[in-house]
Amino acid sequence: MILLKTDHDDRGCGPPVWAWVAFATAVGYTYTFIFLEQKVRPMQIAANKAVSIDYTLTNDAGEVIDSSAGGAPLVYLHGAGNIIVGLEKALVGKQAGDEVKVAVEPEEAYGEYSAELVATLNRSMFEGVDELEVGMQFHASGPDGGMQIVTIRELEGDDVIVDGNHPLAGQRLNFAVKVVNVRDASQEEIAHGHIHGEGGHHH
Repeated sequence: MILLKTDHDDRGCGPPVWAWVAFATAVGYTYTFIFLEQKVRPMQIAANKAVSIDYTLTNDAGEVIDSSAGGAPLVYLHGAGNIIVGLEKALVGKQAGDEVKVAVEPEEAYGEYSAELVATLNRSMFEGVDELEVGMQFHASGPDGGMQIVTIRELEGDDVIVDGNHPLAGQRLNFAVKVVNVRDASQEEIAHGHIHGEGGHHH
């Protein structure tokens, strides 16, 4: 509330205000009360924000690859690498209610397809697995010594052809996104690098 002191004004006004004007006339001035409504700016997506989004992912052929439709929104910690770089960049500065459509090129998604990540292994290397099938995934040591996921692409006798590329490597990904909610992440969530609770990570 701001209280302003003004010169006397005897212009007509409604009864509730007139009582104040009549009282103030005795001392030669009028007090006018002005109420200012302070608008709260919606929180925008930035680093260390917990973000909830509804999304649909399609390829260039228009085929739906993944979607949150019919389920809970995707919840992630912005700036922690929880989602692909290209989508994360497109969401910076957005707020709840905003809708975004973005095409993410391979270099900012799952990378270009690399033939070097395809290898032929002998069945004997899958000790303990009774039956191998195309599409099965396993953890394996990558060229840099780090762990990666490989997928069985073909079975030819004792040869097992595995692919270390992400299934969406080399593809442009088209996202239609609606921002559902944005909030400050807790210090614990920031320290752990992911969101806790509903839609997030559970320990």
